[in-house]
Amino acid sequence: MSVKEFPAPLKEKFISLILMGVLLWIVGICVALIFKDMTMFMLSLLASVCCFIKAGMFYVTVSNKEYETVTGTCISVSPILIHKQKKIKIMDNDGNERNLILSKHSKIAIGKEYCFYFKETKRISLGSEYFDSVLSSDCFLGYEESKK
Repeated sequence: MSVKEFPAPLKEKFISLILMGVLLWIVGICVALIFKDMTMFMLSLLASVCCFIKAGMFYVTVSNKEYETVTGTCISVSPILIHKQKKIKIMDNDGNERNLILSKHSKIAIGKEYCFYFKETKRISLGSEYFDSVLSSDCFLGYEESKK
């Protein structure tokens, strides 16, 4: 599967991971040339390699279609006190409600339909709605507004 075939939010995330790695590598070279600081160069090179590894793992996950999509209409958005997150409740077409915890910067509007992408995992359900939502936040890949 080529990157062109990725869903839009997953394609954007993959490209941003690659660009972040390149940017870190360029900054490292500039620091090494201007300040003659090889320590910062090595650290930026290490961070750059980590970005490329993460991008590679992300590519494998998406190209092998090892992700799930959850489509539903947002029925409530509530901030979580003290955290930089908000709780989003969506209802799918079958009437099932799911709770998601996303960044407070996510632009989710009540009444609109969204498609959320998650890595497939074999995670343990703790029985607590809050803990299950928090554990799934690590698996979150992206979202987009559904086109009706």
